[in-house]
Amino acid sequence: MRPDVDALATFVQVVDSGSVTAAAARLGLAKSVVSKRVTQLEAQLATPLLHRAPRHVSPTEAGALLAERARAVLAQLDTVADAVMAQSGALQGLLRLAAPLSFGSRQLGPLVAAFMAEYPRIEVSLDLDDRQVDLLGGGYDLALRIGRLADSALRARRLGLSRRALCCSPDYAARHGLPAVLDDLSGHSCLGYANSTVGHLWRFAPAGEAEGEPRSLILRGRLTANSGEALLDASIAGIGLVVLPTFLLHDALRRGALVRVEIPGWEPVPDVIQLVYPPTPALPLKTRRLLDYLAARIREPFAWDTSFQPGASTAG
Repeated sequence: MRPDVDALATFVQVVDSGSVTAAAARLGLAKSVVSKRVTQLEAQLATPLLHRAPRHVSPTEAGALLAERARAVLAQLDTVADAVMAQSGALQGLLRLAAPLSFGSRQLGPLVAAFMAEYPRIEVSLDLDDRQVDLLGGGYDLALRIGRLADSALRARRLGLSRRALCCSPDYAARHGLPAVLDDLSGHSCLGYANSTVGHLWRFAPAGEAEGEPRSLILRGRLTANSGEALLDASIAGIGLVVLPTFLLHDALRRGALVRVEIPGWEPVPDVIQLVYPPTPALPLKTRRLLDYLAARIREPFAWDTSFQPGASTAG
């Protein structure tokens, strides 16, 4: 008998996700349905396809071969379906997109809305959370991430650098003065992006073309939070110094609520902005369209970095 396409697709998701539970979440199916499809596929092919553990599964030798061949077959089917939809203009379906909270609400939300207006039959589930989601296990089609890509199994398209800056309110600067060198930071209230109350880490690199090793400083302050917006508000209120991405800081700097603090020879280490997606042989057309749409509009030079060019408001 010829294996069912849905069963093959389900099996590939189980292998890629590493568990029946994760595959069920990604497919939007009950765990019992996923298990039944895999079991029926094993019976049909008369061979075990998975090594099963309480919380994890891995493919047998036969299962690995089937998953590899099935991915190619499913990719070809997706390509045919995409070609038909592209010709008819009927691009449709659900896209699940994840992004950091502050960047997503400030920069990504308007772009997603514009994309949906251009493709009225596309649905989008936008998940905004500063905690990094499991792209494969969570059933996401695409994610925007700021920072190092920890999962080497994912593919990524680099959009540019998320630059960071050291800032404080004019009131804080007047009351406490400003650091002249990096070691002076230990004597200041430094607001930290962290989940721990014992301290937080700020990383600085030699500025411009200067050579040298980066420095990491463990600092303490009156507030640590896992929300960039909360740290921004606290710094504007004069609670302390803050290092945040420029896309969060630029408006407050423009209107004078914050001033940039320059430490000669040093600057905060930037992060990388990138779009990440599953390592499938061929992305579905709807995912490729969203990927290309966002990449064409989130690119350097970023508008929010203009406040940090020479001549912008600084203190030091």
